[in-house]
Amino acid sequence: MHFLKLNLYHSAAVVCGQAPLNSRISGGSSVVTAGEWPWMVSLQKNRQHVCGGTLVSEDSVLTSANCFTGSTNVSDWTIILGRLKQNGSNPFEVSLNVTNITMSNLTGTNIAVLNLSARPTLNNYIQPVCLDNTRTFPVGSTCWAAGWSSGQGGVEEVLLEFQTSVVDCGNISISDRICTEFFKLEQGDSGGPLMCIQDGSWFQTAVLPFSGTSTRTKRQTAVLVFPSLKNYQPFLQMSLGTFLSPRTISSTNDTNTISSTNDTNTISSTNDTNTISSTND
Repeated sequence: MHFLKLNLYHSAAVVCGQAPLNSRISGGSSVVTAGEWPWMVSLQKNRQHVCGGTLVSEDSVLTSANCFTGSTNVSDWTIILGRLKQNGSNPFEVSLNVTNITMSNLTGTNIAVLNLSARPTLNNYIQPVCLDNTRTFPVGSTCWAAGWSSGQGGVEEVLLEFQTSVVDCGNISISDRICTEFFKLEQGDSGGPLMCIQDGSWFQTAVLPFSGTSTRTKRQTAVLVFPSLKNYQPFLQMSLGTFLSPRTISSTNDTNTISSTNDTNTISSTNDTNTISSTND
């Protein structure tokens, strides 16, 4: 019977944006507990945390291209999933090698997609987040960011979260931007997600930039401006193929039906991309 359950689990369609141990809608503390943000990964160079990132497919991670200014050698990098503490016990973590780094090549801020050496087993502590490609998060929407802020999180350097809200971008074009209330980004947060919940699923709307590089509008109240992932749609489609779909819930005769529908739209890109591959066997 146990063997049958394993087969059924792996044969089920993978959906994104599900965090069974997360009850965050609003409020809460800044210190995270295990499993609250199951797509969070620690991008490590020579066993030292450099950037955050997110699991966005069964074997791909999204992060900031600026994380690789020091090295683009894939053998220098490791991805750790299911981690809560940078110092201390992490019973649910999994470490995987990076086999390929592909970076967008746009003017301004760029992102990177990393291919992993294997597909991690998905569980309550390791899940992919959905990518925002067509969603609209209206002004007032509650969103969250998370990261291992340098010098924060106590002795164990626990993952921290930051609650914020979507605000009006004012005179800034909002077609490829999302604006939020101000929160302080530290070294170590970069590459992590800005994420909002909609229809019961979590969507990543932006990649956190390096500390001090996000645009801050000149207002009486400080506002952060992030490049939206919609801006990178062609690159992400080319790097990831079909995006994972969120869970859809429909109710018929008081019975909930859960299904997954994958998008089939194909988007071609004329933008150049920089690809770094591993030649290791």
